[in-house]
Amino acid sequence: MPALTNPRHELFVQKLSEGMGQRAAYSAAGYSLCASAASALIRKPDIVARRAELLEELAIQTGVTAGKLIAKAEAARVLAMDTEQPAAAIAAIKEIGILAGVRVEKRSSTTRTVKELSDEELMAIVAGAAH
Repeated sequence: MPALTNPRHELFVQKLSEGMGQRAAYSAAGYSLCASAASALIRKPDIVARRAELLEELAIQTGVTAGKLIAKAEAARVLAMDTEQPAAAIAAIKEIGILAGVRVEKRSSTTRTVKELSDEELMAIVAGAAH
C-alpha cells in the first residue's frame, strides 16, 4: 500500500507507528487536539491498514518475529521463577500466550451508534453482511 493520499493522515499513521500516543500523533499531524476526532481517525480502515503495513515493515527491518519474542518472554519467565518473582513469571506466561495466539488480550467493549461510524466502516459492515 502506498502512502496515504492525505498527508496529515499519513503523518498521523507514521507517528503512531513510531510509538507516539494517539492524541500526540494527532497533534503532530497538525490537527487541533480533539480526543474524539483522534479516536475516530485511528479506526478508519485506511488508517488501520496503513498502520499495520508500517508496523510489519518495521518488524522486518528490526528482525522482530513472534518466535523471537516468545523466546525472550520464556527467558524472562525462567529468570522470574529463578528469582522467586511469580507475578513476573505469570506476566511472561500471559505474554507467551498472546504471542502464540492462544490467549487474547482483554479488549474494551465500547459500543458505538450508527451515527458514530464513518462511511467506510458502514460500507465494510454492509459488504460483510452481503457475503
